[in-house]
Amino acid sequence: MTIELLIILLYLAAMLAIGFIVQRRGGVDTSRGYLVANKSVGPLLIGGTLFATFWGGGTLLGGAGAAYSGHMLATIADPWASGVTLILMAIFFVTILRKLKIASLGEMYFLRYGTRGAHLASLLSLPTLIFWTSVQILAIGKILNVLVGLPGVESAILAGLIVIIYTYLGGMLAVIITDNIQMVLILLGLAILIPTGITFVGGIDVIAENTPTDFWSILPSDASPSGLGWTFTGIMAWFAAWCGMGLGSLASLDISQRVFCARDDQAARQGLVLGAGLYWVAGLGPIFLGLLGIVMVNTGMIDGAILAEDPEMIVPFLAKTLLSPWMMALFVGSLMAAIMSTASSAIFASAAVISTTIVHGAVSDHARDDKKVLRLTRALVVVIGLFSIGISFVAPGLYDLMIFGFTLLFACLFWTLVCGLFWKRANAPGAIASMAGGFLTTVAGVVVLSVQQGTLTLVPPDNEWTVFFTFVPMVVGGILMYTVSMLTQKIHPPVPLKDTDGVVLKWPDLEETTIVTEKGYPVAQVAAGDED
Repeated sequence: MTIELLIILLYLAAMLAIGFIVQRRGGVDTSRGYLVANKSVGPLLIGGTLFATFWGGGTLLGGAGAAYSGHMLATIADPWASGVTLILMAIFFVTILRKLKIASLGEMYFLRYGTRGAHLASLLSLPTLIFWTSVQILAIGKILNVLVGLPGVESAILAGLIVIIYTYLGGMLAVIITDNIQMVLILLGLAILIPTGITFVGGIDVIAENTPTDFWSILPSDASPSGLGWTFTGIMAWFAAWCGMGLGSLASLDISQRVFCARDDQAARQGLVLGAGLYWVAGLGPIFLGLLGIVMVNTGMIDGAILAEDPEMIVPFLAKTLLSPWMMALFVGSLMAAIMSTASSAIFASAAVISTTIVHGAVSDHARDDKKVLRLTRALVVVIGLFSIGISFVAPGLYDLMIFGFTLLFACLFWTLVCGLFWKRANAPGAIASMAGGFLTTVAGVVVLSVQQGTLTLVPPDNEWTVFFTFVPMVVGGILMYTVSMLTQKIHPPVPLKDTDGVVLKWPDLEETTIVTEKGYPVAQVAAGDED
């Protein structure tokens, strides 16, 4: 047995052990403990789990490849805009979300938009997480196959099953603990590879001599290979890179799940800021590895044709070329840590949004059907996890589907989330129209683009299409939210924002009349006392 395989097996065994330990020590035998870790998590653990969740295999491999091909401008969406998401969440959303006493964003949609709105919003949230999970599981197989020589399919299935088991056993607390262990391994992997790479190419002076003049720029540049120049399209595409992830990810279920787990508002805010800081600092690592690829090509250390075909191969190439068996084992462990932390978080968030939408008020002080929520969430962890493993091997263009899923978040759920929390006149028809409008506009764009390309195409092939997919569906959704909500104020009156115990948090004047509901959202208003 090679040292690489031994360390990988020990790592997988440790993840399983954590799941069993968390289950045995108690605290996860209630819906509150299982879904939100009893709302007892401090800022350091919140920051660590957010960092590990965001840091997937695509961040390291994809970030390095993007930096090699398009310099730092090509990495704006991730990590820079992703970090902005956490800062915005800390400033504007923490207090109001925690006051709702909810276990997932699906419950917030229920509180403002009723059953129909909650079901549609939850449904549109799932593709991103499920396809994201599938990509991570498939990446595990590819990495172990390329770097260690293990069979890819079997490795991916084994790692995926272990993620399912420790998530099933320990719930959100197990996810948080394993995330923080995985954070340490991620940082250790970067600490091993980057200094070794610097030494390999000849030191900082050689790197400085071969660094393109605009490599570290984050502003549009006509000389940048990313195509984000000082033209109208280039500038709009630059804004799209910031907005698509920076604003669209606000509706991502796994971020809000950490907010609900914090022991208080301050811990949640501090954890979000810490997570953003860790992500930005560590995010320089893949960018620097991309620069090392440029340096090696310029100095003749590697054939540029190898990286031109697949720039993301720079990280596996560096690892195989530079690292000893011990270091290789630790680095592969850090890659698996990055991938498994993302997969477990996505699986759990998907399960939680379904279970808490079906059984509303899962973690309130007056929660009913506690055991039902617990059983349902655990069953969904298994089902969603197995489904993600399955489609990771059979769905063509999985990466394209993942990107499409993230596009849907911004197109469909940005206004639904923001208006639900901050706009008094938002109502169920407006939210449903906004989500449907954003979704249908996105689908229409996919149809036109696919006809133009002659094949099914979900990822924008140029900056013009990037601008369309980022902004047009979002604008359509915003217009529909405002217009439909205002036109239906009398027949579908908005409801005040309440917590899951029925306490009004915002707009108490909307409570002056009694709401008669039918099929999940308000249909009439009558004077209080005249309900009969």
